[in-house]
Amino acid sequence: MRVNKVIRSLLGLGGEVVIVGWELAGLDDTSVRPSLQVEVRLRVGRRGRCGRCGTKAPGYDSGDGRRRWRHVDVGFATCELVVTEMPRVRCPTHGVTVIEVPWARHDSSFTAAFEDVVVHDAVMANKQRAADRYAISWRAVNNACVRLAEEALGRTDLLEGLVAVAIDEVKYKKGQRYLSVTWNTPSESIAT
Repeated sequence: MRVNKVIRSLLGLGGEVVIVGWELAGLDDTSVRPSLQVEVRLRVGRRGRCGRCGTKAPGYDSGDGRRRWRHVDVGFATCELVVTEMPRVRCPTHGVTVIEVPWARHDSSFTAAFEDVVVHDAVMANKQRAADRYAISWRAVNNACVRLAEEALGRTDLLEGLVAVAIDEVKYKKGQRYLSVTWNTPSESIAT
């Protein structure tokens, strides 16, 4: 079995990603964690989609150099995906933007798999603990949470099946203290 095939399986990269090379650095230095840097590129047929909306768009230029994404740790080492050339396209909706990559969300320096793990840890504990565990900033954890929530909310309609909304105010405590109560009525509970 080839090393590139093993790395592709460990990292969970699909068939549309080609591994160009890899390097395991920092094995000699005991003060830092070793890091696995995997250089990848997209297959030629995959190029040409807008990074924001995913629609096919004509090419604009070859991009502005190397880009890196932090990936899920592999064993004892941190992992980074590195791309030497990130072409840009001219989307009719979003203008000039970087192409879509299958391993990361747009405007993120982390892979989607890494963000999913970080957000899970942030939900189970808190954002600061997730930041400390993965050696990233609290703000990066917060941004990952926002990106993941926007992606999830974009796939679902929160008002689907809503027929009626009821709003009521209830007085509580002395003086002018009110509590607004809102509830919805799903379509199954309304008698026709």
